Amino acid sequence: MDLSVLQIIGLGISILGIAGLAIWSGTRPQSYGKVNRAPIVAGIIMGTLVGGSSTVGTAQLAYNYGMSAWWFTLGGGIGCLLVALVYSKAWRNSGSMTLIGIITQEYGPKTGMAASIMSSLGTFINVIAQLIAGTAVIDVIVPNLGLLPSLLITAGFMTLYVILGGTQGAGMVGILKLVLIYVSMVGCGIMVLHLAGGLGGVKAMISGIANPDGVHFYSLIARGAGKDIGAGISLILGVLTTQTYAQAVMSGKTDRGARTGALVSAFMIPPIGIAGILVGLYMRANFPDIVAKNALVMFTKMYMPPILAGLILGTLFIAVVGTGAGLAMGISTIVRRDIISRYTDKMKDDRLNQTLSKVIIVVVMALGVLLSSGPFGDTILSFGFMSMGLRGAVVFLPMTLALWAKGKINHTCVLISVIASPLTVLLFGTVWTLPGGLDPLFAGIAVSIICCGIGLMIGTKRKTIRFYHPTTVNPKNYAVAIDSALCSKAPEIAAILSRNLHIPCYDSEILTEAAAISNIPEEQFVRYDEKFVVAAYDFLAKEERNITLPPTGTFVQAQMDACRSLASRGPCILINRFASYALNEKKTIKIFVDADFEYRAKVHAELNNIGEATSRKRLRKMERIRTSYYKATNKHWGDTENYSFIVDATDGDAEKLADEITQRIEYMFGKTQSDILYQEELPLAS
Repeated sequence: MDLSVLQIIGLGISILGIAGLAIWSGTRPQSYGKVNRAPIVAGIIMGTLVGGSSTVGTAQLAYNYGMSAWWFTLGGGIGCLLVALVYSKAWRNSGSMTLIGIITQEYGPKTGMAASIMSSLGTFINVIAQLIAGTAVIDVIVPNLGLLPSLLITAGFMTLYVILGGTQGAGMVGILKLVLIYVSMVGCGIMVLHLAGGLGGVKAMISGIANPDGVHFYSLIARGAGKDIGAGISLILGVLTTQTYAQAVMSGKTDRGARTGALVSAFMIPPIGIAGILVGLYMRANFPDIVAKNALVMFTKMYMPPILAGLILGTLFIAVVGTGAGLAMGISTIVRRDIISRYTDKMKDDRLNQTLSKVIIVVVMALGVLLSSGPFGDTILSFGFMSMGLRGAVVFLPMTLALWAKGKINHTCVLISVIASPLTVLLFGTVWTLPGGLDPLFAGIAVSIICCGIGLMIGTKRKTIRFYHPTTVNPKNYAVAIDSALCSKAPEIAAILSRNLHIPCYDSEILTEAAAISNIPEEQFVRYDEKFVVAAYDFLAKEERNITLPPTGTFVQAQMDACRSLASRGPCILINRFASYALNEKKTIKIFVDADFEYRAKVHAELNNIGEATSRKRLRKMERIRTSYYKATNKHWGDTENYSFIVDATDGDAEKLADEITQRIEYMFGKTQSDILYQEELPLAS
């Protein structure tokens, strides 16, 4: 049955109207900061969440199972409510624009990278669901067009929608789209009541449905409690862990506006599902042999007034397009901000950012079309539920613990959780099944809870000083030898420790002393400080008499002699330069100051006024040179067993760390009567 002229006119009005708004809003200046008011925040959330799964997919599932189809919109509403009441402010105060960024800040780059990949995979699966839903609309509008052309048309509209509209466009179009969807779905629901003769007629209609499988059409758990409740939880966790929805909240101009936008979404989304359920059941009662995914579109085409039918068909198509586009935009944000930006500082260029975003979206759509044209079947909501569950298993628990249990979970355990839990969801969602038809999300969350629970029991080394008590150190004649990782703020800690203990601190002074002892020019000590010497001549020397370059061993020996010379003058602090090897074991308190690589890269970037990606590259190179230097001299630099204290300075306050070390040293001197060497773990003062 072809579309009538009036239906085509209505279809054109809705598609051109929404597309025009997207293009107009997309031409306005774009901003990636906190600029959107509550209506735009709500528009972005609902414009993405209310799509093919909420409309076409809900009617499809209701055609087969009745009320249990409500879980997508009901779970989405509950998820938005939790965003508003619990997560909104915490996200905005995290200092990150992405959920993966929150995980990366707490658990490190490896965990963040794994979460980026797995979360993007879950979002991509939902893009496939929207592409399939789009073909359902096109199949009714243009019969016999074929699967691949329908997919290409849907993907093309999705690409244009987000490229031309952008984030602001997604919000403004989301508001218009939601109004049209409400008119469309409420109109369809009212038409079902009219055709069936009111609620009583609907009940009689449902009772008359041929039901050989004994489906409980009025039950929210018609497919089984484990499967349907799991589907609802999947939706809730999916909303809490999808970058697109978090991005909407984080873009809110104020905390109140962001929270209000999420609350509006929470109360506006669930009613849409009721209309879809009525349509699905009506089509099941009157057309039991149609393809289930076409139920809503066929009802609209057959029963709604022509102009309104065209408007509804256009709105349904744009709903699918907007959701797929928004999800693709979320994938693009994660790839750009959490993956690519780690390796280059060029992402700070807005023009490059926008160009790369478009390229990523085109690639996502191309892959989506390729996979959607394969043997994936026709069940739209199964993909939507799996996608939400997959993202929930990856992000939910690590992200929640990163917000409210900082510094308490072992990072390796979280990394295992991020990888193992989504793989578990995929396996139990495609290859195996859980007993009683339980949703695979339960298996994934169980794995995540086990991994993170073990991580909580093991704990993290952050903000902990490992304290060895060397009993024979003489408090009247001792030295503190501090070795450190690059950019771990050891000099600041040493300076404060020097003030606390009222003893001098030697850093570059060691090189000056080494030059005086060895008669080697100080400029050579500075130039080749902690570097392996591979040449016989110093071509950078300013004077001809300094052109001869001593071997590495001579530099090392001179520095060790300098450390002994400085320490012989009385208690002092010496930083690096082999002081921990040069000085008498019984007269030296050895400390190693360490920190996470990401923290040190950030410090290095701040000190040198460079981007963090450039900082990471330079720091890795510096560390390779430094490692070669210490290995070449056959010293066990950095071996924790050789130190009295191991200090993790990650995100630590130098003043507090130095005060804590001071207390430990004073504690040691108060216990010199003991002849037993022992070890204890003591937490730092917070």
